[in-house]
Amino acid sequence: MPPTSPSLKPVAPEARLLQLDVLRGLALLGVLLVNLSMFSGSEWAIDAHLPYPMGWGGKVLQALTGALLESKSAALLAMLFGAGLTIQAEALTRRGERHLPFSLRRVGTLALLGLAHSFLLWDGDILLDYALISLLMLPVLHVSARRILWTLPLLWAAAGLLILPFAGRIGAATDLLEQAARFNALSAEHYGAASWLATLKYRAWEMVHVLGPVRLANRLPILLPFFVLGAYFWKKGFFSEPERHGATLRRMALVFGLLGLAANLFPQELVWSYSASFSFRPLRILVRATYFFAKPGLTLGYAAGILLLLQHPVARKALGTFAPLGRMALTQYLLQSLICTWIFNGHGLGLYGKVPISHYLMGGMALFALQVWSSRLWLARFRMGPAEWLWRRLTYGSPQAFRLRPTIPATAPSATTP
Repeated sequence: MPPTSPSLKPVAPEARLLQLDVLRGLALLGVLLVNLSMFSGSEWAIDAHLPYPMGWGGKVLQALTGALLESKSAALLAMLFGAGLTIQAEALTRRGERHLPFSLRRVGTLALLGLAHSFLLWDGDILLDYALISLLMLPVLHVSARRILWTLPLLWAAAGLLILPFAGRIGAATDLLEQAARFNALSAEHYGAASWLATLKYRAWEMVHVLGPVRLANRLPILLPFFVLGAYFWKKGFFSEPERHGATLRRMALVFGLLGLAANLFPQELVWSYSASFSFRPLRILVRATYFFAKPGLTLGYAAGILLLLQHPVARKALGTFAPLGRMALTQYLLQSLICTWIFNGHGLGLYGKVPISHYLMGGMALFALQVWSSRLWLARFRMGPAEWLWRRLTYGSPQAFRLRPTIPATAPSATTP
């Protein structure tokens, strides 16, 4: 693999922005808690209206996790990924180099990691989806902050063209998922009790015929706007200099935070029946449109709120605990899949469909705390996580320093030295 330009190299740890690493680390908590419903089998069982152990407060915890974290954590990571694409494109442009070859190499490597993750470990993977969306984003990374949001309709159209050839497969996958009891039985049979090889074969079938098409149809149009918003946040300076945009971030946290919380906590049926009582049709449409956009808008409320908190020294010190996890988010994301599949799948502890919701959510919090601690411990000895090293090694096409060089303290001059 030929190396890229010798002037290209990863950002030094001391040059990284704390706020981006903190946001990335916190987003991983939401990703883990949401994904546990798929790892454990509870999501498929509940969709099939089959009994599943809840544990103490499990029903409430499940509802809160779905309302406050589902889709929002992945969307926040999508914003950060969109910002990262923009940061690198701008850095290359300042050096007088073309960003497209490097970006394609980086995105292609991410796609390979996503494919390996999807087929070998867990087909709920998000990396491949991010890689596909990144390809759509590459042509618009140099659009100004004032205009980049207006590229979204064009990008949606491009996503539609990408999805269109798979319409038949998407329809068949949706039909199978609607047979919830059958799909739950298949999942329990293969993930709950089968050998690793049998699980691998089933996962490949599921990836090609079920979850792969559904991911393509659902995640691309839903996550694409957040990639664009991430690029917009960077270009406007919200991510890079949040202290200069305090007033805007406060308004954003207030509006999107409060409206987003209300929209996600109130059932759609209740809002629809309430709006139906309005005789003035435009008002009815306004209420429903506000509800529709406020639900994913909670992600912006989270982002703005955390950026504001980081401006206060006490909160900055506390939230800074999550920055090392954010620096090795790829490694820890893959580790979440490795640990959870071992716990729930038949080739490991075989707890698929057996762990109460409250128990696995508490276990998820414990695992996250362990990831925060282990990230700090790892980065005290190494420059990056192993998955980050592999990604950079394949992207840059040249050796990447992995271990931290020990600092040798300067020797004080001897009193007898002339």
